[in-house]
This record gives sequence, C-alpha cells and structure tokens, in this order.
Amino acid sequence: MKIATATSIAENFRLSKSSLGVVLLRKRLDISEMSEAIRAGIREVVSIDDAASLVAACKRSLAISRQLSDLGQLAPNHSGRGKILMVFSAKGGSGKTALAINLAQALSMDTDKKVVLMDLDLQFGDIAISMGIEPKKTISDAISMQNEIDELATSSLLTSYNKNLDLLLAPSNPTDVEYISSHLISKVIENLRMSHDYLVIDTSPTFTETILDTLDQADRIFLMTTLDMPSIKNLKLVVETLQAMNIPDNKLEFILNRSDLDTGLNIREVEAMLGHVFSTLIPSNTQVPASTNRGIPLVLSDPSNNVSRVITNLAKRTDALMSSVDSAPTQNTRAVS
Repeated sequence: MKIATATSIAENFRLSKSSLGVVLLRKRLDISEMSEAIRAGIREVVSIDDAASLVAACKRSLAISRQLSDLGQLAPNHSGRGKILMVFSAKGGSGKTALAINLAQALSMDTDKKVVLMDLDLQFGDIAISMGIEPKKTISDAISMQNEIDELATSSLLTSYNKNLDLLLAPSNPTDVEYISSHLISKVIENLRMSHDYLVIDTSPTFTETILDTLDQADRIFLMTTLDMPSIKNLKLVVETLQAMNIPDNKLEFILNRSDLDTGLNIREVEAMLGHVFSTLIPSNTQVPASTNRGIPLVLSDPSNNVSRVITNLAKRTDALMSSVDSAPTQNTRAVS
C-alpha cells in the first residue's frame, strides 16, 4: 500500500471514529514516511517482519483507544454550548488565579454543573502547583494534534480533579508557547464548550493574540484588581481596550480583592474613576495564600471562611445569570460577609 493511501485512510478514520487506532506495517522503515504517517494520525509504524514490535504497538494502540472510549462515555451530552467565564487582570499579584480556582470549584460543587478550569497563562501558569498537582497532561500535548483536534482528543488532555471539575493545565515548559497557536486554543475551547457547562479560564496579565481572541469569545469577563493606583490605572486601560473591541459592558464584572485593606484610596472614588462599580468585594484573609500553599481550594477546605462565602455567592449568582435567557447587566450585590 502506498503511503498516500495509508494516510488518507487514517485521516478518514480519525474524523469518523477517533478512538480507532491505526498501526501501519512497512517492508522498510523510512523516516520521511514515518513522519507523514504520524501527522496523519497513524499511531505506530512497524516493520512487517518484527512480530514483537507489532504486538507491542497493537497493545499500546489498544490502551489509547480504551482511554479515549472511556472519556467519550464520561463526557456528558449537551444540547447547547458551555459558557466561557474568564478571569483577567493586567497586573500580577491581584489574586486572579486564586479566584479562578475557587470559582471553578464552587461552580462544580454548588451548581452540580460540569466545569473545566483552563490555565491560559501558557508560560507561567500556576494552577497545577496551586492545586497540588504534578502535571502529566498539559495543553502542550495538543501541539501534535493541531490539524485535527476533535472533542474526544481534547478530552484526553484533561486532568480530572474531582467529580465535576476537570483541569486543562499550562505547559510545563514555557518555550512550548511558540508552538501553541491562537487557532489551536480556539479549537480546544470550542471542543470544551461541547462537553462542559462552564469553562473557567485563568489568564496571563498581558494582551496576547490568544488572550484577545478568548476575551472576544467569553460570555462573562471578571476583571480583578486591588486597591492601589498601578492596578487601578491598568484596569482603566483594560476597560478602554475592551470597549475598543466592542465587548459590551454587560459581559464585564468588576471584582475588588483585599477590599478591606487601608490603602488611602476610597472605593467610591475609584468606581467613579472607572465608570463602573465593583459587584464583588473580596476581603483580605491569610487563609487564601495558606490554601494555595497547601494545594487545596479554600472553598473546598474551609467553606465557612468569609472569602469562601463571597466566592460561592459569586458562583451561584453567575450560574443564575448564565442560565437565564436575558443576560442583563449584573446588579451590585457587594457579597461581603
């Protein structure tokens, strides 16, 4: 069989039955043919005379097929697309990763919805270490599947955290970002929307092409800041950028972290400066960094904590809003205990 015929068959199977593995037998192993075969989705290329390698290749392929089939059975069927909830701050140290983690955990616990938490800080993402996880699968594993990454293949990238919460972790190697295109991220996000009710995305504090594209897709954007002038200045620039992108104000929600610290700034004056009110005020609490160091979300380890209650209220309110037909602008609930 010619290599072109073999790759054509493999590509057809990849689209019609992605859990089916293809092992290609060749009389002579050729590096260029092997590369072409792998790009087409053929799992293994072995010599026709090497029976031991053939058996080993088939066993490996079968294990992959079983894993993909199990993931396919676990994935719920959704009549609609999941909602994208994006947590963004233009300044590091604002607490956005802690918010993203605890918001995702609260949504998965209190609404019984299927949630995936995605680390879109592709160079220095902290979700894995903040949740006490040694990454075995990351978004980097999608690089080899860029051309044809379907819903089932995307599911194979996920790390299961608990019953309703999956994680898509950032690359372990920061240089992998060079090979992760905005187009690939968009396809991965679209696939995740088909298998989950909510996609909570933590981001880098920069406006990369990937971040801008994802902001444009988001159903809800949580803009997080702290009460200091550099952070407020950056937040104002973020708002102006989003307005230039024609992102409607009713998609935006303003979150003030460590809101009870005396910094010499008045919250009302800051709101007037921004032209927006903070819908949620998160108080300072030493248990937040402590929970990060332990690798356990605060809403899970200490649900009665005042910060946990604020984030849980935010999750419930967000779920109610996203479940409604009319996505009206958020009211100022100031959910502070």
